[in-house]
Amino acid sequence: MTQILLVSPEKNRLNDLESSFSEYKITVQWTNTAEKALLLLAGQKFDLVITHEQLPDMTGRKLVENIIAFNAMLNCVVLSALSKEEFHEAYEGLGVLMQFPLTPGKDEVIKLQDHLDRIRRISDQMKPLKKAGNK
Repeated sequence: MTQILLVSPEKNRLNDLESSFSEYKITVQWTNTAEKALLLLAGQKFDLVITHEQLPDMTGRKLVENIIAFNAMLNCVVLSALSKEEFHEAYEGLGVLMQFPLTPGKDEVIKLQDHLDRIRRISDQMKPLKKAGNK
């Protein structure tokens, strides 16, 4: 089962997102600050972090930087009002999976689920190669 950590000071804006995730049997945990998110990430396993770009204690970009320093394989999505070009400039090189609008809904969940499925298929194809290389 997929575990997602939502990090946003505005939980009400994420109600549609959370209910859409439940349709896919994805569990969601929410927190409102980057500090609490980092504590949760240190103690639990998550498959994905979705963060607002403006948090009370640091920017979403800084949180993503901290996450990839801790676990470079953890996928991140950022809730952002930036244009695609501005978003690319702001998050380039951080491996952010995708940008969501500030109030995401079912369409974004479908796109994300498709993206995660592609990543899993690629990862599954790579596993036999890793085993063969270990001999």
